[in-house]
Amino acid sequence: MFSMAKIFIILTLLCVSVTIIISEWERSKLKVYKYIISSPRLKSEHKFVFISDLHEKEFGKDNEELIKKIDELNPDFILIGGDLIRSHKVHENRKYKDRDSVKVSIKLLEKLEKKYKIYFSYGNHEQRLFQKAGFDDCKDTVKYDKYIQDISKDRAEELKSALLKVCVLDNSSVSFEDFDITGISLPMRYYTPLFLRKGEELTESQITGMAGTPDGDKFHIVMIHTPMHYKNVIEYGADLVLSGHYHGGTVYIPYLGALMTPQYQFFVKESAGEHKYKNGTLIANRGLGTHSVNIRINNRPEISLITLKPGE
Repeated sequence: MFSMAKIFIILTLLCVSVTIIISEWERSKLKVYKYIISSPRLKSEHKFVFISDLHEKEFGKDNEELIKKIDELNPDFILIGGDLIRSHKVHENRKYKDRDSVKVSIKLLEKLEKKYKIYFSYGNHEQRLFQKAGFDDCKDTVKYDKYIQDISKDRAEELKSALLKVCVLDNSSVSFEDFDITGISLPMRYYTPLFLRKGEELTESQITGMAGTPDGDKFHIVMIHTPMHYKNVIEYGADLVLSGHYHGGTVYIPYLGALMTPQYQFFVKESAGEHKYKNGTLIANRGLGTHSVNIRINNRPEISLITLKPGE
């Protein structure tokens, strides 16, 4: 006869095994999520793809599966919401292990930019790599020792070179006839772990200081890597906020949202999908890859296909 303790251990191991199997399957199964947004400020229809948080993940050799999926959607252009690369934190009390990587992301950019116009906004991983390399244009003054700067510099320069071929929206905008696209690069302090604490507030004046004043006559798309401040961004004047960062909450629980975000927040509903607020909309992309916690449950890697239409 099995004791209750042994039965519990067996059931626990079985649950863990099933979870790992499901997660491994989900992590490689791309899914297209379709969204339709209407506005009277739009004069014509526009269709684009939004992706985020690749973290050096490959779907087939050189991401051929990902590129094929995008080609099938035939978008007018592509928006990328940051964290294509993988750049790990430097902990003061731990020996630094260099696990940063950019090559997969650079190959993807090179293949996509030959076919599509790409608009790119930084995530915290790109900003962290630039900080570690000691680049002058990083948003925070963070000093790393020469060893970290030396091993980070080549990869940071490779990434910068690849991004020259796309339109980088670094607290800047690009204008079209009936819509504008803005990319906001948040200072790194907005990405610190929270553990049930409230994050630092992002005010409308701070957003205006980074991104300027929106044109009220046009439909306004804003890419901001974390969805944490989407309500503030809509109040600032955005009609559509595009974010990633939360990876769909790792494990996505219906009606509750994220089991856990990368900033250690729990049960955040706005971790994935479409969310309305006042006259604006947030689309939180589930991301394509993972890092640190390499699990996905009920949370397949997302390609967002977004169609903008004239109308109420």
